[in-house]
Amino acid sequence: MTTRRNDTPQQAVASVLVIDDHPVVIDGIRQLLAREPDFKLIGEACTADEGVALAGRLSPDVVVLDLKLGDNFAPHLCRSLQDVSGNSRVVIHTAFDDREPLRACLNAGAVGIVLKDASNLVEALTRVMAGELFVDPSLVEDPKARALRLGEDGGIYESLTQREYEVLCVMALGRTSKEIAAELFLAENTVRSYTQTLLTKLHARNRIEALARARQLRLL
Repeated sequence: MTTRRNDTPQQAVASVLVIDDHPVVIDGIRQLLAREPDFKLIGEACTADEGVALAGRLSPDVVVLDLKLGDNFAPHLCRSLQDVSGNSRVVIHTAFDDREPLRACLNAGAVGIVLKDASNLVEALTRVMAGELFVDPSLVEDPKARALRLGEDGGIYESLTQREYEVLCVMALGRTSKEIAAELFLAENTVRSYTQTLLTKLHARNRIEALARARQLRLL
């Protein structure tokens, strides 16, 4: 008796790493992917440092990254992930439709953006694994667009360094320059220099205006 051999190629299972500081979100993604034969969750992280370390060790096919992760700046985190795992595709998972930071993430190398209240995460993972850019349809007129077509302030996001963003976050807590210096292990003069740079980039005359501008842009 002759046995017929199945020559249909098997689709490789894509590995996924999730970085999110909300356990409920991670649990939801875990349950979702458990039902998807084409994807396997291989790692979970609640902090940026842990996530970057896991990405370097596991080299996942896809990293699902929370846009708002503590005091870490998502565009810089995209670059850090690519530095340690250059073949990983980064998909931003966000509860906010903030066009400027999302556009900055795309410019930093992210290939997907999905809203957390949407049901198209699996579609996004499938599309990016096929080499496509996926942007949640509710964010742009053309989901295949290479950039988000809104706002002129994306340059602020792209111009901020990680250290400047850290100073901004601590400044938002009402800390003085001396207190910021102590908390971030910097010289007080260095903090003043960062503060002046932030004022310039945010087109502000003082800290109050800078913080108001940062909140308007959803930096904080």
